[in-house]
Parts: sequence; C-alpha cells; structure tokens
Amino acid sequence: MSGELRGKVVALVCRGTETDRAIAVALAEAGADIAIGTIGAGQQEEFQTASIANEVWAIGREQFNRVIDAADPVSVAAFAAEVCDRLGRCDGLVFSPGETPAIPFDELSRDEWDALLEGTITAWMFSAQEFGRVIERGGGGVLLLAAGPADWNPAIHTIHGALAGAVAGLQAAYAGRGPQVAGCRPGDAAERLADLLSS
Repeated sequence: MSGELRGKVVALVCRGTETDRAIAVALAEAGADIAIGTIGAGQQEEFQTASIANEVWAIGREQFNRVIDAADPVSVAAFAAEVCDRLGRCDGLVFSPGETPAIPFDELSRDEWDALLEGTITAWMFSAQEFGRVIERGGGGVLLLAAGPADWNPAIHTIHGALAGAVAGLQAAYAGRGPQVAGCRPGDAAERLADLLSS
C-alpha cells in the first residue's frame, strides 16, 4: 500500500494507544501527512500522542500534535482550522475511540456511563461535524470511524451499536455533499481511507 496516500493530509483524533500508533504509522508509510488530536485533554493522552507524532516525523512525514477535547465543538473546530492552516488542507479524519473500559454492567455508575458517552459518541459526532465542514469546503474527503468489535458486555455493546448507528446517520446527512462517511476496524484504517479517497 506504500504511497497510496501521498499528498494527502489526515487528522487522527485518538487516545494515543498502541492501536492508534499502528494507525498513524500505516498512514505515514502510505504517504500521508498527519495531524494528531487527543480525544480528551489529559496529560497521559498528550504524552502518548506526542510520542506517536515523533514516530510519524521519523518516517519523514509532516506532522503535529494538539491536545484538544474532542467532545467540545469549539476545541475541535480550532484543531480543524489549524490542520488546514499548517498542512494546507484536510482530506480525511480518522477517529479512533480506543478500547472501551470493560466495566461490568451491574457496576456501571452514572459518571462512568457519561464518560463513556463523551469519549465515544459525543467526541465522534463533534469531530465529524467540524471536520465535515472542512472537508465539504475542500470539495470532498473521508470521515472514518476506526473502532473494534464489541465484546459482549451490555454497556460496551451499546456504545459500539450507537457508533455504528452514528456512522449510518452521518452517511445520510452528508450524502451528496462531499464527505464520505465509513467505519472500519482499526487495523484496516489506512487501507480503507486510501480506497475511499481514490474512489
């Protein structure tokens, strides 16, 4: 797949996990320049995503890293604008919510549930909204949700089901407007993005 994303700019919104590192490396090795934004504003995500940005730099691609709150539309809008200002454009967003904590359903608290929603559904919707605007103005591109299969846990299954439903809803909302919307497993993100951008 080497070189299939050459000249493309991709925003990766993630938590900085090893899965996210693999996504970023695959994108960079395929030729993409990458802007990395955090899902949450915590110090751990900042450290982990900065490490990934350094690896992208070592591959020889343009990159930068920003700490944002992906559940806050103002924060995401500022990041989307910076992607275009610094890298000249944005061809795609890859949103990787990471592993959903396996909290036993009968022990799930309201605060834990709210945090799950904020870091997955809410962050995906506002990321897709703000980057959708950028991609639409640019004439087209891809909004890609990279999420793994749900383990059978009612809370996790509900979150993944809602994410899949959100992809379908965004596909309908953006139909004919430029942005393509799709979902895939994290390991397939770079190849899926390349396929969609070439179609």
